Amino acid sequence: MIVPSGSGPALRRARSTVAAVLVCVGAVWAGSLVQAQSAGAPASLTAPGSALVQAERLRLRVPPGMLPFPVDAGSDCYILDNFGDGRSGGTRLHEGVDIMGSAGRAVTAVVDGTLTKRYTNTGTAGWGWTLYDGATDITYKYFHLTADPNGLAQGARVSRGDVIGYVGSSGTSSPDNFHLHFEVRPGNVAVDPLPLLFVEPTGCGVSPPIR
Repeated sequence: MIVPSGSGPALRRARSTVAAVLVCVGAVWAGSLVQAQSAGAPASLTAPGSALVQAERLRLRVPPGMLPFPVDAGSDCYILDNFGDGRSGGTRLHEGVDIMGSAGRAVTAVVDGTLTKRYTNTGTAGWGWTLYDGATDITYKYFHLTADPNGLAQGARVSRGDVIGYVGSSGTSSPDNFHLHFEVRPGNVAVDPLPLLFVEPTGCGVSPPIR
């Protein structure tokens, strides 16, 4: 597990809550596993519900206690391990990780939940969503998307794996700075998302820690 270094109040809160997040996410995963096992498989791949079972099997590739990767990653995908990095001259800390590259690729919900806020293309966030999981009281934030909401609106319910947007460069300092800023906030307190994300061994590279 990667735990932020430093001594600021936000980082101390992060270290104390990472374990709690792992327990919450693991409990939700275990429930999904029981449901999938009890559902069984269809008689054939053409039978009703076959696509549903295939999707559930894909979900179960994610190890217990981890979140599915939120981007349909392209070959240029690269994760900056930059949670807790000082910003604005050290007056604030970076509260997520940046998943670079993969311009225009699908961005997906990491849990079942509600899209409680739609960010418009103003300020540094650009287009984005807040996804809230009421079962665990964990909020997830997605910034720098394209303008396309994929037919969704604020207040919509989504399922884990649903496409909620596309990787863009909105709100960034450069029109070709394509990346997803992703946050995990149990009790609305930011923790390092990287230890919680399942990254395929053949998928994105990860930078050395940037603090």
